[in-house]
Amino acid sequence: MDRGSIFIIIALASLAVAISGLLSTDEFTGNAAVESPDVNSGSGVVSLAPCITGTLQSIGAESAISMISDYCPQIAGVARGGTALAPDLERIVRSGCRILLVRSAAGLPRDQLARVGETIELPWSSVEQVVASIRAIGAVVHRESSANQLADRFEKLLADPVVAEDAPRVLLVIGSDLDASGGPWVIKPNSIHGAVLKAAGFRNAIEQAMSGTPQISYERLLAIDPDIILHLNGGRGAPADQSLLDHYQKLSGLKAVIGGAVGEVSGPRILDEGPELLDLVRAIRAEVTRLAAGGAQW
Repeated sequence: MDRGSIFIIIALASLAVAISGLLSTDEFTGNAAVESPDVNSGSGVVSLAPCITGTLQSIGAESAISMISDYCPQIAGVARGGTALAPDLERIVRSGCRILLVRSAAGLPRDQLARVGETIELPWSSVEQVVASIRAIGAVVHRESSANQLADRFEKLLADPVVAEDAPRVLLVIGSDLDASGGPWVIKPNSIHGAVLKAAGFRNAIEQAMSGTPQISYERLLAIDPDIILHLNGGRGAPADQSLLDHYQKLSGLKAVIGGAVGEVSGPRILDEGPELLDLVRAIRAEVTRLAAGGAQW
């Protein structure tokens, strides 16, 4: 682990301990919730990112959530408070919540957020940062044990997995089709979802780290020529059907097209970056294994 990651972990732990004292300790005993916090009491937290909300739910702290981002899946009885980049300040103030959990990002309106509460900014761009942020969230809502267990699972599964040199080269494509503007949107190898692919046991067909927009041209797709193409579809549709396969008819020279190795994994939270990534490892492994065995029919 480099010096920067160690600094982030120490800073997050210190901040979480300090902020956790602002939450009502009467709400929790050990790892079990005794009573859901009152939205107007200020004892709960505002979660302004799906990955943070998913983490709170996974560690048994859903009762501590008093408000969520507009992008989070609905939770019964929990109001929405805008997004981290465009928070609904008036609604947050009315809720009485004063602890705001946000994902680090360029363009965060830090001054505005500071006017309505104590903001805990959680970095979430690498496996090391996710592990540290999960531990910090656990400290804030007094679920340290559960949070540490979840963080350990992330670290064990996603931190620098070993991939065989002859493992299939897989291109992960975002969405269920190819972008008409010039080429597919893809998963960068230097991303959390890129780490998921490695944890599943496969090589990313894109070998070098990418910066900027994660879109490649059709020319580059042909040059990469992946063994397998796997779409990550954030909808609720069925697995790959003829409409997906039709997109590749004009790219008949691709190795994956010739072998029928084009498939799809779908789910409403497949592109989120919370605990659902652990399940995604298994889903990708199962689908790629099927495709490598000739699972697609043309």
